[in-house]
Amino acid sequence: MGSAMFTGVTGLRAHQRRLDVVAANIANVNTVGYRSSRMLFQDLFSQTLAGGSAPLGGFGGSNPLQIGLGANIASIDVNHGQGSLMTTGISSDLAIQGSGFFVLEDINGNAAYTRDGSFTLNVNGILIEPGSGMRVQGFQADENGVIPSDAIASDIVVPVGGQGIVQATTTATMTGNLNSDVSDGDTVTRTIVVYDSLGTEREISLVFTKGTTANEWAWEATFDNGSGTPANVGGGGATDVITFQTDGTLAAGTTLAISLESGDLGTPLPDSLPTLPFQFVVDMDEVTQLSAGFDPTSGDPATSDIALRSQNGFPRGVLESFNIGANGEINGVFTNGLTRTIAQVALANFANLGGLSRDGDNTFVETPSSGNAQVGRPGTGGRGTVSGGVLENSNVDLGEEFSNLIITQRGYQANARTITAADTILQETVNLVR
Repeated sequence: MGSAMFTGVTGLRAHQRRLDVVAANIANVNTVGYRSSRMLFQDLFSQTLAGGSAPLGGFGGSNPLQIGLGANIASIDVNHGQGSLMTTGISSDLAIQGSGFFVLEDINGNAAYTRDGSFTLNVNGILIEPGSGMRVQGFQADENGVIPSDAIASDIVVPVGGQGIVQATTTATMTGNLNSDVSDGDTVTRTIVVYDSLGTEREISLVFTKGTTANEWAWEATFDNGSGTPANVGGGGATDVITFQTDGTLAAGTTLAISLESGDLGTPLPDSLPTLPFQFVVDMDEVTQLSAGFDPTSGDPATSDIALRSQNGFPRGVLESFNIGANGEINGVFTNGLTRTIAQVALANFANLGGLSRDGDNTFVETPSSGNAQVGRPGTGGRGTVSGGVLENSNVDLGEEFSNLIITQRGYQANARTITAADTILQETVNLVR
């Protein structure tokens, strides 16, 4: 009877552990990125009363006679299935669709891995996990917004309110019409605003002069550096003309090349110089030479309406917000209208996800069973993709957990009855001596 009682105790112990697992799952039903667990049983050693025997002569043989000695925990497995996603609208909230993990690192360089993407920026603009303060790892872009192919994962820095960028003008586009009715030698002047590599605003005057040859206009670009005589920065030579076709349009690809040298900026030179020469081209494809008629009051030719349509330069802008795309790229939005890639979140995957060990704070750490973390970019190596402004819910199935709770409770009760029955029989045995 003693063995039956001990067998019942192993059953109680195993079901108590299973109850602990179910309780932990239910407790974390609303924990972001939580991975549920399940527990499996296995039997313990069996006591062999008699071994099996082979058939002999007229006897058919016999099977082993064994009595089980109880139950034990076979495994506690983590379910790494995808949880549902919920929209939060917070830029720093991230969720993974796939099997990857976010990579975290503490100040000592110890790594941990999580599915909980409820991150935030600290006072230094570093993306962190707020509960533990661990820093999110990723690949930082260079000053041109390009992430090097050989980039090594490091802290992600998003300097909102700090980082400023400019973009020098490389292309400007003119649009409109030069009135074909004006007289030879008449001029049309337009001032365009462009930006150099320091974001400094530069005003360039474009002067178009109707030529004596049909359909030709001479052009010249000048820059007023305050010296009293504007510097010539483009055109102005005998061959610096644009020739319109008979239908009033220019041949495709017609451009004006403009270049400011150091001498064009005046004397003395300013303390801070942009990249020199400051060069850009003016695209003239949208400009026409058509008849615009005459002013009915004065009788003079109507004014030409040529104007600057656009240019691709920007003055200095400060990072004011950011968003995260499906490939995990963090895109900064600047006050001057520019957007630029700042960094990309890193993801890790493992040869054996089941070998990861829970380490608290919604994190896992690698073990010899999981293999080493394979860190790379989202969308590569089976790591999954990253979405911004969303979080992943726990993958706990509450209905299943309640079912397991009932089954575990009944199993515990049944094992308790085994102990009670064994105790009753032992009591009867004790009473035999009376």
